[in-house]
Amino acid sequence: MKKAVWEKCGILLLAALLLINLGACGGQNGKGGDSSSSQAYSQTTDYESPAVESEGGAPENGMEEGALGENPVPRGENRKLITTVNLEAETKDYDEFLTWLENRVAEAEGYIESSDMYAYNEESRSCQLKLRMPAEKLNGFLAAVGENCHVLQRSTQEEDVTLEYVDAESYRDALLAEQKRLMELLEQASSLEDILSIEDRLTNVRYQLQNYESTLRVYDSQINYSTVNFSLNEVRELTEPEPESWGSRAWAGMKSNAKDLMRFFQELGLFIVVHLPTLIFLLAIAGTVLLLTVKPRRRAKERRKQQKALVQARQREAMEALKQARERQGEQEKE
Repeated sequence: MKKAVWEKCGILLLAALLLINLGACGGQNGKGGDSSSSQAYSQTTDYESPAVESEGGAPENGMEEGALGENPVPRGENRKLITTVNLEAETKDYDEFLTWLENRVAEAEGYIESSDMYAYNEESRSCQLKLRMPAEKLNGFLAAVGENCHVLQRSTQEEDVTLEYVDAESYRDALLAEQKRLMELLEQASSLEDILSIEDRLTNVRYQLQNYESTLRVYDSQINYSTVNFSLNEVRELTEPEPESWGSRAWAGMKSNAKDLMRFFQELGLFIVVHLPTLIFLLAIAGTVLLLTVKPRRRAKERRKQQKALVQARQREAMEALKQARERQGEQEKE
């Protein structure tokens, strides 16, 4: 009995050793037969996140040390600021100032991005301008504007996009490095499957690269050229600062009322002069109507007088008749 058990154990052990030897031989044969394909596969899978080393040994794509979220932020002059200035001003010499403004913008190598002109009448014109000025010449331009017109309101907004700009640069550099590595792998690829796989990834990288380069161009335009939203109004009198004391406020109010009164008479005179032909025509019609109705009105007036005199005479006759009747009644009562 024990002998049969030991025989079965020996058979099982021999079978296990045989299977192990067969598996080892099959692995060696498969490894030797597919060495070229496995090498090509390793080449196509290495491009996912390449780390092309520069001359100093540091990775060029910025994905290893100093990852995208850990890039050093530039300080001082390297800050990326988008500056927007809102400016509201008024002037007496509207046309002259606009000519000066266009020349000043051209001299500063800026440009007018958009303009909206409003002219409800010759004495009340205004415009809304959107100017793009080189950032380094913005302060000089604003100072010159303040000297040539009356600035009512000015506000400046600065948006710091340094982190977004540095991140976009890092992604762009990483994609450039990956594109370079993919081109090298494409030259080394031998099989059609590897070529198609690399070209597909290369297309995706180029698309992302274009997006980041476009983003950086937009940032550069906004950073290098500040935006000035300029609102200009034409006025007869420049707006004066609001007075503080009671006397100065009273004097300013009197001056304002006097100006309004003068403006009223000026507008009235202007209205009369402008509509003089119409007024003359209306006066001629009125005079003609009066002349044609003089005689009828006189006759009507005489008739009214006659009717009034007749009524008064009849009233007097009635009063006298009533008086005589009362006298006769009194005499009869005495008798």
